Amino acid sequence: PRAEPALTDAPCSLTDENTPAILQQAALPLLTNAQCKQYWGFRIYDVMVCAGADGSSSCMGDSGGPLVCQKDGAWTLVGIVSWGSSTCSTSTPGVYARVTKLRDWIDSVVAAN
Repeated sequence: PRAEPALTDAPCSLTDENTPAILQQAALPLLTNAQCKQYWGFRIYDVMVCAGADGSSSCMGDSGGPLVCQKDGAWTLVGIVSWGSSTCSTSTPGVYARVTKLRDWIDSVVAAN
């Protein structure tokens, strides 16, 4: 079965009256890095993964939030919201830290703290 990625975000504090107080979720398509480079060019590296650009994307305030995929009933963290369009464009993909490429670093930081 195809894994369906989803972005979820639970704001820690309200930044304005339009920010939802409850968990938000959106199904997003994953892009290859080659596809993502069509939007962002040379700024895309192998430690990044892109998702969105189909009417949904991450936005300011989502930074640090999870990009997860569900496969066979299990959710897996694949990305962490990093950056994207300054206008929160839903036709431009958001850029996420690729967890598989950063796992050793994540484990070392967690172990040290």
